[in-house]
Amino acid sequence: MAQTKTDRIFEALETRILQGELPNGARLDSLRHACVQYGVSKNIMVTVYDRLVARGLVSSRQGAGFFVAHTPSMAEEPQNLQEAIDIVSLLRAQLDRPHNVLAGDGRPPENWLLNAVPSLTLPTGEGGYGTPHGLLALREYIAAAQLAQGIETSPSQIVTTFGANHALDLLIRRFVREGDAVLVDDPGYYPLFAKLRLAGAMVIGVPRRPCGPDPDALRSLARAHGARLFFTQSLGQNPTGCSIDLPTAHAILQVADRQDMLVVDDDPFLDLPGIEGTRLAHLDQFNRVIQIGSYSKTLTPSLRSGYVIARPDIASSIAELKMILSVSSSSYTERIIANLIRSRRYEKVKGTMARRLAVARTEAMQRLSALGLRLFAQPQGGLYGWLRLPEGLDDLEVAREASAQGIFLAPGSLFHADSANQPPSMRINWSRVNDSRFYSFMRGLS
Repeated sequence: MAQTKTDRIFEALETRILQGELPNGARLDSLRHACVQYGVSKNIMVTVYDRLVARGLVSSRQGAGFFVAHTPSMAEEPQNLQEAIDIVSLLRAQLDRPHNVLAGDGRPPENWLLNAVPSLTLPTGEGGYGTPHGLLALREYIAAAQLAQGIETSPSQIVTTFGANHALDLLIRRFVREGDAVLVDDPGYYPLFAKLRLAGAMVIGVPRRPCGPDPDALRSLARAHGARLFFTQSLGQNPTGCSIDLPTAHAILQVADRQDMLVVDDDPFLDLPGIEGTRLAHLDQFNRVIQIGSYSKTLTPSLRSGYVIARPDIASSIAELKMILSVSSSSYTERIIANLIRSRRYEKVKGTMARRLAVARTEAMQRLSALGLRLFAQPQGGLYGWLRLPEGLDDLEVAREASAQGIFLAPGSLFHADSANQPPSMRINWSRVNDSRFYSFMRGLS
């Protein structure tokens, strides 16, 4: 097939970028000058530049033009899976459900969610693959929700995924190469550690304080290891339940700017009302911050739907990678969610969950205090709390003992990038913890 003018210009510019003739940061000709240079229409040059953005070779800066952007190479498939499976037992226990009491589980109870999603019959013709970015109607609702929080976002900056874990997989595939140092919250989201180790990354923990990640440690570790990626959570962090305050958010973004580092804010409760704290995107407006959201914990895990919000060049490259790996996400699922949002049923679901969590959290904190047990810090909303265990205990052994009695606990050791010399702790789920069998077991520890 004969090449079009668009193909020829695209390939010429692509070659110049890949061979270094156009270096990282170089400004491309304006659309007007490029049209004159190549003797083509503006529409053709717009298409060429858009394809370069989607390819991850060029970034668009509003009002400034198009610039060559450095694109990290994709990590090759890992040869050794063993490093990534050391902590999957906790995840497997949550999926297999062999326990009667699920105090350490990561999700709300099923009976909290059963009536959240109605049945839906889709019209004829709605069964196609959809676009790589995802269902436009849902992306428009997500953008509107961001705007309501003071964050200007366009649907083109949003890519829907099969849940938050799929979003993490895409970002790791896009930005992490074998041997890279990647910074994470410590304690933090344990499946993320496994994903990064699977990709061959060096996982480095940044101590998490009640007000957020320690900015001094973040700065020091980023400099020492040349890290270009940091995974954190702004609000109601998993597992501590704590949020980032305003001074800490400013400090994190200053480090990111000075170290040329991207910050991934992974928040499965992004839409849940009543969580205090400062979202990094409020300050950054998706320049260096990449946001992950999900509906799995606010509607039902069975939907497997989430999304990534990022600046346009990153969103385009993630959409392209998603298309390569999974063609598209589920337009059926996304239409169900869009209908829930349109009908305002989702608002009612979120409000009900927030109220139930507040009641459950208050009761649980009172009962734990009565047992002489203390939390890492006052939780600021969300599903989780970080409970300190009495000194001298082994939280892994405590979890094994509880399991023998049909009680599932989430030992704190698994939430640390390096569990050595960490005080014994456990993550608790406020929506599941108010069971007399759990408190009877905990009374024996205190």
